[in-house]
Amino acid sequence: MQEDFHFYTMYALARSAGFNADNSHIIAYSSQHTDDAKYEHALEFVNGGRFQQVLSAHRFLDLAALGKATCYRIWIPFHFLPGNLGVDFYERMLTRANSIVAQRILEDFLGSDLKAYSLHRLGIILHVYADTWSHQNFVGLIHENLNDIKALKIKGETGGGFRTILKGLKAKVVEYAGPKLGHAQAGTIPDEPFREWEHKDYQGRRYDISNPQRALDAAQNCYMVLLRFLRRFPHYALNPPMPWQEMVDVFSNLFDTNGEPGDRIQVWQAAISDGRFGFVPELKDKTLAYDDRQWFRQAVKVIEVSGEPDQYERLEGFEHSNWKYFHDAAAFHRFTTLHEVLPDYGIICG
Repeated sequence: MQEDFHFYTMYALARSAGFNADNSHIIAYSSQHTDDAKYEHALEFVNGGRFQQVLSAHRFLDLAALGKATCYRIWIPFHFLPGNLGVDFYERMLTRANSIVAQRILEDFLGSDLKAYSLHRLGIILHVYADTWSHQNFVGLIHENLNDIKALKIKGETGGGFRTILKGLKAKVVEYAGPKLGHAQAGTIPDEPFREWEHKDYQGRRYDISNPQRALDAAQNCYMVLLRFLRRFPHYALNPPMPWQEMVDVFSNLFDTNGEPGDRIQVWQAAISDGRFGFVPELKDKTLAYDDRQWFRQAVKVIEVSGEPDQYERLEGFEHSNWKYFHDAAAFHRFTTLHEVLPDYGIICG
């Protein structure tokens, strides 16, 4: 999934479920920022203290970082959650839509008490959950067979056109230039909601894939999670939820929208601003935009010194900032997934 789903779809779902605009933004921002948290160095503050960032993004790594340690630490808990189907270890590591492992993570979360970063953790979990649809049948490890894609065809694109797209990705994003990792051989095709495509795996099995159907199924299931959260913690509910069947056509039409990410984002922004999901738009709905550095700038001041490494200052309220809470939630999610949930299924990769 890309920003149009992880941020804008998630925001529309949260608002439709009954969350207010501010809390919907926290959930949606956390969902998208899971793809954008690209640093893991500790910040040593000039006004005292330090804070360890959590790396959850994989698009910004260099070629030297594409090893097993990175895969197990980033791809597995945040983007390619193992589905635990089959007998062989690597087959069980394949991501499966709405898998038993994903359900276990959701149940553990929905059964836990509130923490200061619970909404941020909800957003991260919904990112992982949605990715089980778009990343299904791929494994977040380098694997010659399981991630091999043969006879790839894309509706509306010639073979030469796709090869040009993939060549551009390989030049800009090391993930697509590396070995058979995740869906690298298919480029961004699995993450684009409007795509219809097909391919064969290493055993010759054919997959005929409708991304709009996958996106709609993912959205409906994410909506059910949001509703369950509000039933568990009803004080977060600003309004009664919208019935899914009254919104399904709007979501379906938006997922069918063809275009570059920026163009699709504008369509989502207009739909939210115009109130097409049933809730009454407020100012935040009408001016909705994602800035991947917004939370950081609200929590930390960067002090640039010529010829010296940057220095950092904690801003007032850092301990209660969304940026800190996101990293707290990411650290908790990674530890829980790798050291508590997956070992219960005999998957040891922490």
